[in-house]
Amino acid sequence: MALVVDLTDRKSVVPRQHRHAQLPMRPPNPFAPRSYGDLERVTDRVYLWRNIVNSTIFVGDHGLAVVDTQVNQAGARRLLSVLREQFAVPVRYAINTHYHWDHTAGNSIFQAAGAVLVASRRTGAAIAERQPRQKSFLASRGFELGPDPTGPDLLAEDQPNLDLGGLHLHLTPGLRAESFDPLLVRCPDQGVLASGDSVMTGSFPIFGQPSQDEGLRDDGWLAALAEIRASGLPMVCPGHGPVARGPELDLLERICRYFLDTVRTHHAAGRDLAGTIRVMEDEMPAWITRIPEVWGTPRYAILRVWSGLTNLGQPGWQHVKPSAIPRHADAVAAQADLAGWEALVSQAQEGGDQALAVSAAEAATAALPLQPGAWTLAASAYIAASRGIASVLEKGDCFDAARTALNRALALDPNFGPALLQRGQYHVMVAFRNGDDPTDGEEHLDRAASWPGLTIRQQAEVVFYRGIAARTRGDEPGAKACFGAALQTDPSFMPALLAGR
Repeated sequence: MALVVDLTDRKSVVPRQHRHAQLPMRPPNPFAPRSYGDLERVTDRVYLWRNIVNSTIFVGDHGLAVVDTQVNQAGARRLLSVLREQFAVPVRYAINTHYHWDHTAGNSIFQAAGAVLVASRRTGAAIAERQPRQKSFLASRGFELGPDPTGPDLLAEDQPNLDLGGLHLHLTPGLRAESFDPLLVRCPDQGVLASGDSVMTGSFPIFGQPSQDEGLRDDGWLAALAEIRASGLPMVCPGHGPVARGPELDLLERICRYFLDTVRTHHAAGRDLAGTIRVMEDEMPAWITRIPEVWGTPRYAILRVWSGLTNLGQPGWQHVKPSAIPRHADAVAAQADLAGWEALVSQAQEGGDQALAVSAAEAATAALPLQPGAWTLAASAYIAASRGIASVLEKGDCFDAARTALNRALALDPNFGPALLQRGQYHVMVAFRNGDDPTDGEEHLDRAASWPGLTIRQQAEVVFYRGIAARTRGDEPGAKACFGAALQTDPSFMPALLAGR
């Protein structure tokens, strides 16, 4: 049933069957159905769409304003569909708080729906100028990106006040924080400020996109938080995480101060970057280590502050970043053939030693550089190792290495079924994680299925990941049918048992 709100009556703004819920915790089952966004009520006129990235929705009598347009076009379409279902007024404005891709990827979807795209002059320029480097970085982290974000139709500086009918928004460029170009969206009528990534809650913040010269490089972020507090608005809709009030702003400020002060102390004492990371990670206080990691990590925070101390005036990210890929410290015993290397990697993984598995797989590529199976083995080991890493950005080290290995395998044999299967699995799982289009992964799975040498287990994997693609699209009957077919092919295939629950 469509949930329509009649905004001619100021008291009827709340959807009739609104769901009062926070985003569910990530399920322990990695293949379980996922939610790609939930609408949370902040006030009777303000809502927060919680997903990988937040979108704040301001509801007026004559129209809506959406602040930030989601991480991809599929996410933007989902959000637009919910807004049309829940509210009887059109989306008049789509506002970008800053240029980062996860906040602007859905611009064209909202523009096509009739919304005016609004951003600051700084953001409009950055959407065009910073796209190539940003796109390369995000792709290396496992995000398969669609068309470049669309730039603004209207500059916030030219029209800083927006009237939605009974609800007024004030747009002002903010002080630099996670990005150099934040736009603050104030709604005094409701006591709400939409901050973009100048405020992040619920997990360890990412202190600046590592592909750019921005973020926690100095005390600028602290000044930005002071500016947000000075607005006097009690609720902040952040770029990521639950609504922030005083305690959440206090915690973010405390984190900033800790890393700024501690990294500066080590730098002033003459300690090098590697030593600073080692000592700080060994001595990290429990109040920080208890914070969940989704995007940012303490190591990224150290690197960002260090970059500000050593690379002032130089564009880009820290020149040295320790890899998050686990590797074994000792040499790996040589094996006679690929089957021996595969057995060694499997034995290490069964024993929970991902570092040994990665090192053995890398040794296999050194010993058998012309065998596509060795490179496919390495890709599989990198992907398996990524599952033990919490941060999306740190996982990206594994994803980038896996992609490179698969490129080598398919350069040696473009029709090598196991490599095509690995690539299909990778693309389908990226789409599943991000709620995106799994078509590219399905095409690789189809090519893999025609390879005559697939094992029974690999045949089951092809069918299983077709099921995950169906689940990504919301086709549960199709997904369940694939999971059942995978189990018929290989009754011991545990992922199909998990996914089918």
